[in-house]
Formats: sequence, C-alpha cells, structure tokens
Amino acid sequence: MTKYATQVKEEIKRTIDWMGKQELSDQQIDEVVEAILTTQDEKQQNIKKIFVTGLGRSGSDAKGFAMRLAHLGFNARCLDEATVPPVEKGDLFILISGSGASLTKQIMTALDINAKVIVITSLADSVGARLADIKFVIPGREKEEEEKAASLSYEERQMRGLPAFPLGTGFENFAMIALDAIISHLMIIKKKTKEDLERTHSNIPAM
Repeated sequence: MTKYATQVKEEIKRTIDWMGKQELSDQQIDEVVEAILTTQDEKQQNIKKIFVTGLGRSGSDAKGFAMRLAHLGFNARCLDEATVPPVEKGDLFILISGSGASLTKQIMTALDINAKVIVITSLADSVGARLADIKFVIPGREKEEEEKAASLSYEERQMRGLPAFPLGTGFENFAMIALDAIISHLMIIKKKTKEDLERTHSNIPAM
C-alpha cells in the first residue's frame, strides 16, 4: 500500500468521471469553430487575425490554444506577446475566464474596434458572457458547486463522486481539453497531419 498514490489515482478518476457527465452546447461549439474558420479564405489564406487571452491558469490555456491554432496555419497570437500586432476590425478576440468577469475592459475595447469577441467561461450570465458576440460555457467554476465541494471531507467527496480540485481548476482543466478537442477537429477539417504541424512548430527553444 502506497502512502499517496491510491488517493491521487482516485482523484484523477473522479475528475474524469465528473467531466464525462457535464453538458456542452452543440450550438456554442459550432459557433466557435465557424468563427475560427472564417478568419481564413477558401484557400486557407489568413484574412483575419486571432487573439487569445486570459489571466492566471486560464492564461496558460490561452497560450496553448493560440499555439495550436498557429501550428494549424491560423494567424493566432496571445495578447500579452511583446510583438503582438494591433487588433483590427473583423479580427477574432477570444477571452478565457472562468468567472467571466476578468479583462472586461479588453473585451469592450475589442468590441469598439468591431472585432468579433468569444468569451469562454463557466458563468453564462457573467458580464463577459453578456458582452460577447459568442459565449462558450464550460462547467467547472460554478460558485455554489465549489463551496459545496469545499465544505465536504475527502471521504464525503469520494462517496459522492465529486472531485476535490480547488478554485477554478475544474474549469481550467475542462477548457484545456475542450479547446484541444476543437484543435483536433480543425485538423480534420483542414486536412492537416502531424507532420504538417511539426513543420510549423518552433525549431529554436526559448532561453
């Protein structure tokens, strides 16, 4: 019997089981994919830019999503890059925020420029979701669920099948998986192979 491994593995299983029981909107997924595809023409030439951003761990999701979009040939950038170009009319602005309340000034600026705004959040009625042209609701940051899980002991969470992750971890992990699934589908649509992505991958490691 190991000291920690059994409980860690049980937590992994509960998290996977929890994700499998959650519902995502078919319409919202379609809208996100279509918005990304419209940044290219029929010959897959970039006609618009894609900007992805988020704070904290959501920012890590944003960086990973922008990276894979760029590997697929989209003109995708993270908003916090030092060499990021300006957002212009018709560009796509994607914000990842579990609460939907962060970076609202950036959302409003993008809307003023007439960029299309997607907000990926857990809270459908948040200020970010209300402002967005497209909202993509991913479970994991519901305040009541977090408080309920936090008030239970490890054994009680285990019995109820609830994961024990803190704060917005559920949303951040689920968002990463959902966005990677979108990347996989875009690979099929664009008829891209693993070798195609490797050719667009960085070949000089950062210092």
